[in-house]
Amino acid sequence: MSRYRFVFSWRWIRLHVLIWLILLPSFYGLGMWQRSRYHERSAENSVIKTAMNAAPVPIEGADAVGAAVPKSERWKQLTLVGTFDPAHQFLARNHQNGGNPGFYVITPLTLGDGTSVLVNRGWVPTVSTDEQQSPPIPAAPAGTVTVTGRLQQSETKGNTGIRDVTAGLPTGQISLINTASLAVKTGLQLRGGYTEVISMKPVDSSQITPVDAPSLDEGPYLSYWFQWWLFGVIAIGGWITIIRREAQHRDREAAEAAEEDEYDDEYEEDEEYEEEDDDTEAETGLDLDLEREPETAVASTAATGAASGTATAPAP
Repeated sequence: MSRYRFVFSWRWIRLHVLIWLILLPSFYGLGMWQRSRYHERSAENSVIKTAMNAAPVPIEGADAVGAAVPKSERWKQLTLVGTFDPAHQFLARNHQNGGNPGFYVITPLTLGDGTSVLVNRGWVPTVSTDEQQSPPIPAAPAGTVTVTGRLQQSETKGNTGIRDVTAGLPTGQISLINTASLAVKTGLQLRGGYTEVISMKPVDSSQITPVDAPSLDEGPYLSYWFQWWLFGVIAIGGWITIIRREAQHRDREAAEAAEEDEYDDEYEEDEEYEEEDDDTEAETGLDLDLEREPETAVASTAATGAASGTATAPAP
């Protein structure tokens, strides 16, 4: 563990805080959020599948005047028999079909008991880039009609995220299909929620595009869920890798420093050996000089004597 002692330094503690107290909790929380969204979508798809596989039921036994449609009853298939009331119909704005802007045509259907149901007959395109301008509304079938449709909850800011700005819109346009506000506006006894048309007899105008069936796509939530948790695993792996590489780097530096010290020691020893050799050679040379000095002195004396003899010898 001594080689990892550096991880307790302040610089490395900041890294630990970033990884373990900021990034990992964030990744885990985001993963759990995507997990909850995935389960919500799966539960909603299960409700849709159950509703689509069930036979339509009369609205009189499934929806009451002024009642709120529970989430579990959404998408239930209903049958409605009555006459359309075009005098109280509306255009719900900001709805697209194939990426094209337009409106939903909302026309009340008056039932045999005098109550009414808001019916979403389908989509019509805008007539210009100015969405303040209302397009002409195709006439609804006259007389008694039989509608098979899907029950939907009344739209609010809470379940759509759209603020109700109907008060500032042109006459006949609405921003939300809100049963309570439209009941006040029209004075009709409206049953809760509204109904999206699946089929109608007699058939509606060909200028109206029916609302698409609900998508059973579970969305990207499952992949996002695992993606965020994978980021957490990568963060842990990166944290371990950084620490190991730092330890290895420190080990290499220590090894290199040890090699340099060993080299310096060997160099100093070589220098000492060289100095000792020089001293030995110097001492040996001195001894030789001392040994040569008597011989040199004798030789010098003899040479001097010879020279003197030669100088004093008589001439023949």
